[in-house]
Amino acid sequence: MSTDRHQDETAELQGVEMCLSLQGGLGNQLFQWAFATSSAAAGADVTLDTVRLRGDRPLALGGLADDFARLHRWHGLLLAGIERTTRPFARAPLRTVVEEDFPFDSTLRSRLRGRVYVLGYFQSFRYFQDVSDFVRTAVRAELGSQLTPAGLALRADLESDPTSVAVHVRRGDYVSNPIAAQHHGVLSPEYYRGALAAMRNRGLTTPVWFSDDPDFVRRELASPNDRVCPVGVARSAGGEIALMAACSGRIIANSSFSWWAGWLGTPGSPVIAPLHWFAAGNREIAQLLPATWIRA
Repeated sequence: MSTDRHQDETAELQGVEMCLSLQGGLGNQLFQWAFATSSAAAGADVTLDTVRLRGDRPLALGGLADDFARLHRWHGLLLAGIERTTRPFARAPLRTVVEEDFPFDSTLRSRLRGRVYVLGYFQSFRYFQDVSDFVRTAVRAELGSQLTPAGLALRADLESDPTSVAVHVRRGDYVSNPIAAQHHGVLSPEYYRGALAAMRNRGLTTPVWFSDDPDFVRRELASPNDRVCPVGVARSAGGEIALMAACSGRIIANSSFSWWAGWLGTPGSPVIAPLHWFAAGNREIAQLLPATWIRA
């Protein structure tokens, strides 16, 4: 990127005061944080609203969130223009701007003018291409800090093994929640068998399995000699993303959590992603997955 082009992008959101709503789990929050980071680099004054984070979806960004001021009360008060914060949001009501297309809304930045409250998931690398190097470095550091001593040792082992391939199996609410199951769907054993065969053809012959249901993986998917990520290697879920990213290749699931494991790895290393990201298989995801990733 040329210096002139970078300056043009930096000036694009000058004068914009943005309150961005965080929502969802860690993978979603990382996408939203990356969009906020790109917006700030383009000149916007960004605050994060955490009101939608509660229960089993708390704020999970750790030190990354410290780059921005944060609000903790109902955003409706902000929209009404009566919330008092460290920033003068009470001067006038905020105008709500909603991401309109998945995974990438090409009109979004042009609609960010004045004082705005922004809602969306921003699940595309295109939203933060201008700051991708910074995002990769900052997120790797934050997630790596969530590893225990045992996790740090495991990461070093995985990084030194040119045959290691991380395999992520997402089950959890994709199985237990009927709405999530219908929307996302669980990837089949055939997907993993085919992806592992493709990785073997590239010389990546040592699978390391990561899952929220390791017993299922051992019983149904892994071979007897395969390694399954042990307990005690991470203080929080983000540490497992750091371990997956450390492998020489990655087979990801259809989840934003898994996406970050694929993207944070060494650029150019092989990543295999499912052909269909959703159960219905009727949504185009070319703007979600980098063109270098293999879809199977």
